[in-house]
Amino acid sequence: MNMKSGWISLCGLLAAVCTVQSTYTYYSILRCDCNGRSRYCLRDAFGLHCVDCQGNTEGRHCERCKDGFYLQGAGLSCTRCHCNPTGSVSSRCDSRGRCSCKDGVTGEKCDRCRDGPIVPNGCSRSRQPREDSGSLSLPCFCYGHSSQCSPRSGYSVHAITSNFATGPDGWKTATAQGVTPDDVHFRWSPKHQDVEVISKNSLPVYLYAPAPYLGNQLLSYGQNFSFSLRLDRGVRHPSTNDVILEGAGLRVSASLGDLRSIVPCGQKISYSFRLDEQHGSRWRPRLSSFDFQTLLQNLTAIKIRATFGENGRGYLDNVKLVSAQRGDGSPARWVQTCSCPQGYEGEFCERCSDGFTHKNPADGAFSTCEPCTRDCYPADETPCSEGFYRDPWQPRTCVKCPCPDGVSCSLPAGSLQPRCERCPTGTTGPHCKVCQEGFYGDPTGSAGIQRPCMPCKCNGHIDVTVAGSCDRSSGECLKCLNNTKGRSCEACVRGFYHSRTTDACRPCDCDVQGSESQQCDDSGRCRCRPGFEGLRCQQSNCPACFGPIKAKMEAYAAKLKELETLFSDMDGGFQPANREMEASLRAAQDAVEDMQSSIKRLADLEKDLQSRLSSISRSQLADGQDIQFIAEAAVDIKQRQQT
Repeated sequence: MNMKSGWISLCGLLAAVCTVQSTYTYYSILRCDCNGRSRYCLRDAFGLHCVDCQGNTEGRHCERCKDGFYLQGAGLSCTRCHCNPTGSVSSRCDSRGRCSCKDGVTGEKCDRCRDGPIVPNGCSRSRQPREDSGSLSLPCFCYGHSSQCSPRSGYSVHAITSNFATGPDGWKTATAQGVTPDDVHFRWSPKHQDVEVISKNSLPVYLYAPAPYLGNQLLSYGQNFSFSLRLDRGVRHPSTNDVILEGAGLRVSASLGDLRSIVPCGQKISYSFRLDEQHGSRWRPRLSSFDFQTLLQNLTAIKIRATFGENGRGYLDNVKLVSAQRGDGSPARWVQTCSCPQGYEGEFCERCSDGFTHKNPADGAFSTCEPCTRDCYPADETPCSEGFYRDPWQPRTCVKCPCPDGVSCSLPAGSLQPRCERCPTGTTGPHCKVCQEGFYGDPTGSAGIQRPCMPCKCNGHIDVTVAGSCDRSSGECLKCLNNTKGRSCEACVRGFYHSRTTDACRPCDCDVQGSESQQCDDSGRCRCRPGFEGLRCQQSNCPACFGPIKAKMEAYAAKLKELETLFSDMDGGFQPANREMEASLRAAQDAVEDMQSSIKRLADLEKDLQSRLSSISRSQLADGQDIQFIAEAAVDIKQRQQT
């Protein structure tokens, strides 16, 4: 007994060791991925997570820097932010090392005020007017190079909208991490002019805004983002991540309502969110005005939660983002122009003046401008030719874009990796090297032969807006619609037909009594039993006198089936209670035999009737031929008499 306990303890110890040490993990299918910053993992309900992260990192995979640190480049350790404690909101900084400054404070480390020293509340507040709040105003945004601005004329109110009148308008579905589960159904309703999301999974599914809502949306600062949402089923409890904004390495989120409430079921509710950090703002965490505007100037994602729990359903409609554009119309009085210091120019001080160059070109407009020396090359002044981009580490050098021929690229703000612009049809991704939904191929040749992205050949029976409808590598159609099936959705499912592969399959509707099966041919014609005819075998060619006989036969058959069931039940060890019961059973058995004889006679009668009908039909055909012959002879005689 002690030896057995010892073996159990030893096995438990070995299992624990194998679970913890990543280099000898028992769970080999779950790689201990710590980005090279830890050698050990522990297993929990969500899989393996790293422990003892090095290089000032943290997270399940040591994938992010600790608060107060930032990552200078891939593979490097996290560096301390060194934010000025008086001028910064917190000790945290973004991926460029830029701290979150209090209002009016500038500089990468929040260590400068334009008009005086830094005070606990920041600098004196220079603000821009706001359209929807009268005397209220919003802080200036000049990429951190100035705190002075004034209203800019020449801009009018512009709304970016999605009313779903003609389609899904480019909206997509995925989880918060960007993964689309297989059991999520997304479709556009032309009748209700909205988009619908249905998910059997308990994992929240989000609606992702399309390109018109993304990019530089700085002109929407202080304005409203609104939409209508109807929820069906699910638990419908609001969360802190119901609406999410992401951009420039920053992220804020908001709730649809009180976290202790329940969103009403089946009601279309309108929601509106002001895009700023001012008092009453629902976005969390609370950013500084500079950081919120930084997020908007490079907005990469807007996510609206559409499902709440298993079998959740969400319907989105009436999306609107208030912005501004150049031109005539209702004046957009909130648009600003900055008063730039020496060395800067542009509406938002986003460019270096002549004789100045960016100190850190990879930071784009956020980089400080410094005077050019004899060896200084102002990278802003001489753009690279089409298909090339400026090397952030060697400003004198233009590097070929990692894109297909004829496609240009650019460096997003705060990034050292170029991104292709306007990918060729059928491709997507930062370098246009992935086939988009509805296309298949292998543009990079990763699986062998290089193949361009081609449209999936599904005969028009898939929804290209639904992820996973077509295998991006093989082109096999996986989610056939319109009652079709097959690799190319070329065939109909059982009980349906079409005359062309591009047509939707229609039901055969074969008559149950008159047809041999529920399947029909490509013209929709069913295979009929003897005595029936018509496209669906719904017409009987038997005479009216046969109806009562057939009805009586069917009634006999039903009674016979009941008696057979009764006798079958009696075979299980049942014994008659007395002689009278036994006599009754024999009498019933005799009645059944008489009934079977009657059914046989009726069947013989039916066969005789069928034979007579066939004979009559043949006689009618012969008589018809004789009549036709006589008619032709009469016509011939008449013609001879006339001549």
